[in-house]
Amino acid sequence: MASKLPLTRAMLACAFVIVAACTQSSGQAFDPANPFARASSSRDLIAMLIAGKPELNPNDRFRNLTSEAWTAAWEDRTPEQEKLTSDAFLRSLSGSGGKGVRIKSPYPYKSAEEHYNAWLAAAQGGTKHTRASLPDWSGDWDGRDEGVLGRNALVRDVWDAVAADHRPAFQQLLTAELEGRHWWPADSCFPDGVGRFYSLGGTYHFMMDQTIVLIDKDRPNSETRYVYVDGRGFLPPDFSYPMWYGQSQGFWSGDELIVWTRDIKQWVITHALPEHSGELQTIERINKIGDEIVLDLTLYDPKAFAFPWHDVVVFRRLADWKQAAPTFNECVFSNNVYHDENGALQEYTAGDPHFRDVTDQRPWATVFARAERAASPGASRSEASGGPTKR
Repeated sequence: MASKLPLTRAMLACAFVIVAACTQSSGQAFDPANPFARASSSRDLIAMLIAGKPELNPNDRFRNLTSEAWTAAWEDRTPEQEKLTSDAFLRSLSGSGGKGVRIKSPYPYKSAEEHYNAWLAAAQGGTKHTRASLPDWSGDWDGRDEGVLGRNALVRDVWDAVAADHRPAFQQLLTAELEGRHWWPADSCFPDGVGRFYSLGGTYHFMMDQTIVLIDKDRPNSETRYVYVDGRGFLPPDFSYPMWYGQSQGFWSGDELIVWTRDIKQWVITHALPEHSGELQTIERINKIGDEIVLDLTLYDPKAFAFPWHDVVVFRRLADWKQAAPTFNECVFSNNVYHDENGALQEYTAGDPHFRDVTDQRPWATVFARAERAASPGASRSEASGGPTKR
């Protein structure tokens, strides 16, 4: 169950008025009690997130690069740049200055619990839907993150958004990326985790009844989040533990879904973005506006972030589902990549005992045969492992 409300309605109203006045004075029409109230399309939410113009700084040690440009820099090197040291290579880069992505949350709340309870109070306890009254979010949706998780923010702004004692680890990651030593969960068949669930996009499906909403993503692995909306609350402390996607509870405010997620496993977000701690909690508000599903996302991590982060994800219906048909990839079956002792990505090839042959229609029989060879008299170690035999 949700915890007791920490704010009175009068206090909430005051906070809403103050923040709304501040955002309106800066040219934004924004109601923190209901951010979708004045939104006629995703563009209205994106305008709150993105200033829309480059922010060039000649003294930026990150060379005015966005996270996406930082990640791509190694692969985009010219022949001349390939001869440079890491420091000289960085000095040779010149970014676009981005498009003014704002990372800091516009909301007045200090924690996910406070945020969730404020919205629950504004919704007067939430809407109790029947199966017939639930909104229709069926279909195949292409989801794209518009802000910091989508790697659209400037690296220098991300740096400022990371807590001081977490910056050394972030610097280590940035250096590895710039030197071509990329690492991401999929190369080791790990789940994406909360940070990458939206950051790199993919095909999404929303399935629901009165008790639960499933949010499924089909890239690079088939991964599903469970959002309970029946009031069951979170698992008690003795039964809870860190999970890849945490545990989520939510409620409906009309046709808008509000989700609170906590108990998230400590993990890295994605390329050129930092790690988050096990204290990360998120608040999502999801609504279908016209032909789009729009998701307002706030991330609270008092340990790893300098302040709460904010983002927007937009889902657009695929005109033809075959544009991104479900893959149901479970990774392990086809994964042949690994990191060598220098941190570079390599690949096992046919003949290597670690090679996984995706064309093998009877992998169990292959394992049986390998064991039989190992048990035969005089079998060499290479033959037993299935590798090539030296003559």
